[in-house]
Amino acid sequence: MTMTTNELKTQILERLEAETRAHVERTAVVARELAAAHGVDPERAELAALVHDIADGYSDVELLVLAERYDVPITLTEARIPKLLHAPIGAEILRRDYDVTDEELLDAVRDHISGGPHMGKLAKVLFVADKIEPHRDRHYRGLDPVRELAVQDLDQAMLKLYAWRIDELVNASRPVQERMIASRNLLLAYNEGNTITSAPDS
Repeated sequence: MTMTTNELKTQILERLEAETRAHVERTAVVARELAAAHGVDPERAELAALVHDIADGYSDVELLVLAERYDVPITLTEARIPKLLHAPIGAEILRRDYDVTDEELLDAVRDHISGGPHMGKLAKVLFVADKIEPHRDRHYRGLDPVRELAVQDLDQAMLKLYAWRIDELVNASRPVQERMIASRNLLLAYNEGNTITSAPDS
């Protein structure tokens, strides 16, 4: 029997560690605000936010094992940093173990770390909310301008977040996920008005 949305929320939150649970709850508040500003159903945005880190607690080994089990492609960077796989693995767990059939929601969970080539508004709302929720200020400075921008233009907020994250990784001599680079370039081209058949929805 398919569970209700409230049952799904309860089951997911119960399996999360306390710190992760607090993060997704803060993200849900931001996601609702952004959803309301951009014509997205706030309830779906809240649900996506609450479940997006369902696989966050798995170890590197566990994520690699699950990726093989679920036929999730692994890039060279993900092989080096399996933590990046918790997004696509999370989407698969929601689909397989919790019977979630909302493809937009699954895409949002799958793309919440590095973005993706076919991001609708729900995915963009989650991507941005995940990175600007209030507790991020503990580690990152200068998020307030991005928060203000996000209310007006999700795409521009995403481009700011991409630029900041890529710059941070490069300066630290760390690898940049291939998907992030491709997603950023596609979004940039789309917003410059180039004609790209796989451009993300706005």
